[in-house]
Amino acid sequence: MTTSSRLIGGLSQENWLCLSFLTGIGPSRLSRLFTYFDQLDQSHEWDLFSDEQTVDDLPDTIVYELLRQLKWPEVTAREAMAYLDHGTLSEEQTQKKQVSLEWLEADAHHLLLQSNPAYPSDLKEIAVAPAFLYVDGDLTSFSYPKLGIVGARHCTGYGREATRQLASQLSHRGIAIVSGGARGIDTAAHQGALEAQSTPTIAVMGTGLLNHYPKQNKALFQDILSHGGCLVSEYPLMTDVRPHLFPPRNRIISGLSLGILVTEASPKSGSLISANYAVQQNRDVFALPGRVKDIQAEGCHQLIRQGAILVRHVEDILEEILPYSNEETGNNKKALMVKKKANVSRETSIKQPSSNKEVVESLIEEPKMNPLPLHLSASARAIVKVLEVEAQAMDFDSLIRHTQINAASMMQALMELELSQCIENKNGAYMRC
Repeated sequence: MTTSSRLIGGLSQENWLCLSFLTGIGPSRLSRLFTYFDQLDQSHEWDLFSDEQTVDDLPDTIVYELLRQLKWPEVTAREAMAYLDHGTLSEEQTQKKQVSLEWLEADAHHLLLQSNPAYPSDLKEIAVAPAFLYVDGDLTSFSYPKLGIVGARHCTGYGREATRQLASQLSHRGIAIVSGGARGIDTAAHQGALEAQSTPTIAVMGTGLLNHYPKQNKALFQDILSHGGCLVSEYPLMTDVRPHLFPPRNRIISGLSLGILVTEASPKSGSLISANYAVQQNRDVFALPGRVKDIQAEGCHQLIRQGAILVRHVEDILEEILPYSNEETGNNKKALMVKKKANVSRETSIKQPSSNKEVVESLIEEPKMNPLPLHLSASARAIVKVLEVEAQAMDFDSLIRHTQINAASMMQALMELELSQCIENKNGAYMRC
């Protein structure tokens, strides 16, 4: 069991666990709150709230308004206040808490907050990183360079065999395979990695870890664990199969990986969602070509037309990712990622088949910014104006120099803009979004 992590906003790991059981909560809302408190903790900006140093010390009205500004539904915000003030949970939520705490008593079961050193560092870089992960298995799986492999559930024999071979070859070369544990291509990817017996494989689940899906892959999941791999989920342990939960987990598959390989996909395949996430996260996208008239190859062909790297053999993948996987430690990692990101257009996204005109327009389209709420203060509007005119990220001191707003008012206005999702804080530099 791994539970060590620093307090975020004065809230313990158990507190964050219980907040995830609230009505109407979800990974996105929990992630926004976690990120917000984490930024305050690391920048010591709690000092601006007079003598209050953690969320427990803030007046209830401020915490409630904060949750509402972070787009928490009213019922969720009120349940959160009842829990934070009095430890109040419903009978169902109490049961989930008890089941989770008992599950965590096993040595191979882990709950990793972002503040935990074992939390995958690459995953922290994505737009909506999970506030925490449930992990069943060996945490050293995260230490390997990783490649995500996704594709059709109803795949062809060609797609299945090609995937199995590529996964096995990649594993032999020290690459850990990440996939979703589903039927078809996912299963072939995990099986290929297991056959190599070289590196572990990671299955990112779209359900809770007490409800493995699909049921027929029970033996596969056990093999993953017995060969040093792990099962990962951001959803509470008892979460059952719900179709809308599977697309968001694709961002975790790509977020953990140096790139995504799509080996077979129809034009409307969910695998294209993974490819789109990979582009947004500045990861490489690889695609395996198939027969021209095969509908299960159309998605891959469209990805290749839109700029994905065509895969003929395993070397086509290795020559792209090995420079980063071999040197991504120490000071080299940041420089390498900057180099990698320079090769990816921020405005480009992998989409389902569209006309040539739409593709061209998507490449030249100006990045869209979130609209400004009508209730923004004058200070907040002044900050936005400076950021839009300068068209670059600016730190706290630079904003003060440009706007002549004092420090206390500046912090209040920045908080207002962050809560309204008009700016982003990237390592202390603020930018319009």
